[in-house]
Amino acid sequence: MTVTAPAPAPVAEHRAPSGSSGRISRAFALTAAEAVVSVSAAILLVLLSMRLDVNPMQRIGQVSGLAGIQLRLLVLLAATVVLYLVLTRWMPTAAVRISAAAVAGLATGVTASGSVVALRGTSWTFNAYGGDVGNLQQWAYHVMDGVPLLPEYPPGFPHLLAWVAQLFFDGNASVAVKWVMIGFLAISGPAAYLAWRMLLPPLWALGIGVTASLPLMEPYKPYSPVVLIIVIPVLAKLAQVVMESAKYGRKLSLTIGAGLGALLAALFLLYAGWFVWSAVGVVVLFAVILTGRARSGGVRGLLDAVLPLAATTVVFLALAGPYMIRLLRASGSTKDTYFYFDSASDPAYFAMQGSAFPGPLRSLGWPLPGELGGVGLFTILLVVGLGAVIALGLRRPLVLTLLACTGSAFLLRYWYASHMSAEGAVQLYPRTSLQIVYCLLALSGLAVYLGAQRIAAWTRANEGRLPGREALQAARRKPRATVIGILVALGLLFGSAGSATADAYMPRKPSENTLGTLAWTSHVTGNPNGKCSKYAPRGKCSTYTPLQRTKKN
Repeated sequence: MTVTAPAPAPVAEHRAPSGSSGRISRAFALTAAEAVVSVSAAILLVLLSMRLDVNPMQRIGQVSGLAGIQLRLLVLLAATVVLYLVLTRWMPTAAVRISAAAVAGLATGVTASGSVVALRGTSWTFNAYGGDVGNLQQWAYHVMDGVPLLPEYPPGFPHLLAWVAQLFFDGNASVAVKWVMIGFLAISGPAAYLAWRMLLPPLWALGIGVTASLPLMEPYKPYSPVVLIIVIPVLAKLAQVVMESAKYGRKLSLTIGAGLGALLAALFLLYAGWFVWSAVGVVVLFAVILTGRARSGGVRGLLDAVLPLAATTVVFLALAGPYMIRLLRASGSTKDTYFYFDSASDPAYFAMQGSAFPGPLRSLGWPLPGELGGVGLFTILLVVGLGAVIALGLRRPLVLTLLACTGSAFLLRYWYASHMSAEGAVQLYPRTSLQIVYCLLALSGLAVYLGAQRIAAWTRANEGRLPGREALQAARRKPRATVIGILVALGLLFGSAGSATADAYMPRKPSENTLGTLAWTSHVTGNPNGKCSKYAPRGKCSTYTPLQRTKKN
């Protein structure tokens, strides 16, 4: 027997059912409450962590700071459980949604708080004004000065940084970038939760969406992972609307399609890389979906499916089309020739990234040999999850989208890696590891979700014949314990993962060749105001050379 998730209730095309506007308003209010609570939880943890008085340039200070963050996390987790118990007396459904949203905010609030500790005493973000982050500051000043940006780089972040700098930091992008990056890192958890809530119930969105996002956390340039975190479930939602457009009705499907097009355009303007890695699979996916709709529903079915997809495409091109044209024109002549640690690793290994600062990984040998033919247990579990989800839910829009994006990333990864020697270009192919791991983790989580649905359906159908049915009925009467257990377990998991990521970015001497070099550089570089960081070694730092400004004529 095949068990599927309940389909969306059919929506009348011309006349809404009685009372539907009230239900829509309530659903919108609850979703808005989830967003507010999730972001507020992340910001609250960051604000509390700003009061930690430690020296981040000393290891004892780093450990104390990380412990202080965990202590605050435990208090806020306990407060979340109490909030759930209070709300469940009057609004049990809302209680689950609000508490899950709060834990999602705390998940990445931990990592953002770690960045606050690592950069305590300096005005700079990671790596000061060197490398990519220096380019972003320069481009923000170009936006302020009316200087054209590079045609191939997404204009979204430089414009956002320039706007924030002018609004809150007296036009100083070099100071603003620190807090913009911390802000993006803090909202990563809420963004993952809210994006997956379009497709999954609250606790599953928390357990699958936020958990799959953990390997993506990157304090150096966190806006890029945020785009990946959101774009995959958005594409899956679009696939769902196209496949089930007849149930939505043309008016609603057109509205949703247009909204998703605007969201995709905003993400594309912020960072386009994930669209490139997903493009082949997404094109094939929607071609298959439209072909299937034409076969099952004829011309009318094809028209119903095309309408939301056309609305998405039109809105996307209207907002992001000019930049997409510039990107395509520049793609033939733009080469990434930066060969770093990951570009020399086995291209079939994707479970972890070594980054540009591999540190002791060089001496250990990378990747580490796994238990089964060189393949590690983590990869084996991902592959098992992949097989299980294909068996359980191959025809589901979410599963199909994740499979398409995974396959597309693998295809382009091996294409660019195989041409690396002949063309002398990396073309950022190691970054596909993030997309592959994210999609495979989500697919593995969905395998558990679909398996749980099958088991629950079978149990309900056979409950009268099962031994211990009294215990099953008693457990069903105590859902609060289950919710609390999930919230606490995931909260501790997220706290541990966030602390590990934050610790990797704590200041360390450049001789160690780790990610901590980025924070060390921030402390030993003179601040934009000419003074040294509070914790600069022996109170000495390099002289800051202001970034070049070009005023309008």
